[in-house]
Amino acid sequence: MIITKAGWIDVDTPTEKYTTKSFVDGSTYNLVMSDEFNVPGRTFEDGDDPIWTGLDKSDDDSNAAGGGSLHFYNSSTITTTEDGMLRIDATLGDTHWNHYYPKKKEFRPIKKYFKSGMMQSWNKFCFTGGIVEFDIILPGDPHIGGLWPAVWILGNLGRATYEASTNNIWPWSYDVCDRDLQQAQTISACNEQNHFGLNKRQGRGATEIDILEVMAGAPEVLVNTVPPIKNPYIDLTLQVAPGIPFNRPLSGYQPIRRSKMTKSGHLESIGQVWYEDLELYGNTSLNPYFYGTYLGKTKPEEPVTRTEKQAFQADAIGAMHQITPAHFKQLHSFRVEWQPGPKGRIDWFVKAHKKNHTMDNSTEGDGKGQEWVKALTIKDESINGMMNSQIPNEPSCLIMNIAISSSWGFPYKFPAFCKKCYNCNDPTCHCSFPPGFCQMLKQNVSMYIDHIRVYQSHNMSAHPGNNHTVGCDPPEYPSKEWIKGHEYMYSRQAPFSFDDIGPLKKIKKGGGGCETDKDCGAGDVESSIVQGPPGNKELSMLENGRRKLQDNKTNPSSTFIGGRGKCVPNTRAGRGMIYSKTTSKSPNVCKCNNGFTGPHCLSINHKDDDKGAYELSQRISIFEVIASPMFPTLLCIVLLVLCSLFAFVLVIAVTRKRKM
Repeated sequence: MIITKAGWIDVDTPTEKYTTKSFVDGSTYNLVMSDEFNVPGRTFEDGDDPIWTGLDKSDDDSNAAGGGSLHFYNSSTITTTEDGMLRIDATLGDTHWNHYYPKKKEFRPIKKYFKSGMMQSWNKFCFTGGIVEFDIILPGDPHIGGLWPAVWILGNLGRATYEASTNNIWPWSYDVCDRDLQQAQTISACNEQNHFGLNKRQGRGATEIDILEVMAGAPEVLVNTVPPIKNPYIDLTLQVAPGIPFNRPLSGYQPIRRSKMTKSGHLESIGQVWYEDLELYGNTSLNPYFYGTYLGKTKPEEPVTRTEKQAFQADAIGAMHQITPAHFKQLHSFRVEWQPGPKGRIDWFVKAHKKNHTMDNSTEGDGKGQEWVKALTIKDESINGMMNSQIPNEPSCLIMNIAISSSWGFPYKFPAFCKKCYNCNDPTCHCSFPPGFCQMLKQNVSMYIDHIRVYQSHNMSAHPGNNHTVGCDPPEYPSKEWIKGHEYMYSRQAPFSFDDIGPLKKIKKGGGGCETDKDCGAGDVESSIVQGPPGNKELSMLENGRRKLQDNKTNPSSTFIGGRGKCVPNTRAGRGMIYSKTTSKSPNVCKCNNGFTGPHCLSINHKDDDKGAYELSQRISIFEVIASPMFPTLLCIVLLVLCSLFAFVLVIAVTRKRKM
């Protein structure tokens, strides 16, 4: 059984094999979150799962119409398969709605022609530092560009695709007071009191670590890549702010790191500056095509506001790693090791072919995939020495998605006759797409993830950087009160917000329509695990459940007691029962056993065992959380003099009164 720090376990096939992991420094890390996705029929619509949320909204990445994004995220594209995989689809499909247009302060009709999926653990499961590891089959055709699959980590202060929440928050990793940058960083170290439960004089942001972003396309060698890289490849990137403001590398060229003396003895200036001591290994090249984003003054039609003084440079410190067509046909393993904060580091690893999948019997290499191969390392001194940024320290969530964007893998130049539009059902638009893209999408494409796991070390002396934490609101980096005070920034906009109450719906516990107990997770081998304090008790329950299940197989007359839930009549007769509140029209609905949740009881319930900053603050006296006033030295002297005079006058008055 898995013994972890918190109740954060979502293990559908727990085995001793996955309870610990060795870090590059040789220390042992414990599993703190594992989702194997092997319960068929799990849903990830908002309110269905205690860890994951499948989005139902437009990807608004640049302006009121979504900028370069061409897709609408629909939770129905996220499912679990019969053979134990998470499946995220990208497909053709129209979505219409009336979107608010800030420039004219009116609603206007919007239409998108693609649907895809994004699953995120925002404000549900967060962690800081450790190992993230997963097995994945990439979607689509390796030689047809246009899809943008990714698995990444984002600081919980920002919510992906909710641009109001990331404006001047993403991707700051800066805890230094710089008056020139203060207005551009909403939560700045210059702020004497950051309010909303935040620590005063602490710089914060929504930092981003891209474990992988996939670029497919024609297999041509990309110029100025060292060693030569061709499509398909993956990007491994740390997004960080503030970025280098001047003498940046030119897009499409490697940075110039050499300086030379002229014949007269003068030093020639270095034309391009970038981060030093980045470690690249194997088939990995520094990415010369994307060095970052300048977030300038916003336009009137954009949904956020940023003035010229709030503009800033964000850097993308990343590399391109070569992958093969086999990555699109069978499972491959990827891993990032994150040591947060000062003296920390981030290491990206890849692994050869892991195992066959039913959709393809081919193998790659030795077919074993026993060893991890390092691809990229970014150390704290590399970024701190340049811009005083730091390796991310923020409690962060996990994100898995497929995007479709005209800025990723799409043609940069169009023929003169081409009508620039993005509707695969309109023949005149086909010249705007990568060759073969529309035909590929007509057949639907899917990304499969076998599992995703997070490991952490709770021995501070065993690793560099700061402590590893589990939770979205750790006392060192509080977030909950800030989010509660700015819920509008993390919520959907009209018309999708009309039925919403806050950014996330309450997790459903039972109430899903059913026909038999099996529809509610009864009889599952692992369904006898009941969430509670980790330890021998859970192990005993698991073993007892397995024995009972085995008895049931050998002796049909025996009864398997337990399971995730059971199917009961849809009636209000039993007061206090959760299923009595269901809106389902089914004659029978699921009722969950202790420790399980979701409309069909297929998810394990969770609860942090460590109190967050907001909970701890409720015990503090109100006078301890009032903003501390600042008293200039001169004012203090004046007040001291006045108090002294008052005391002197008071003494004289008392003395005279006694004489009288």
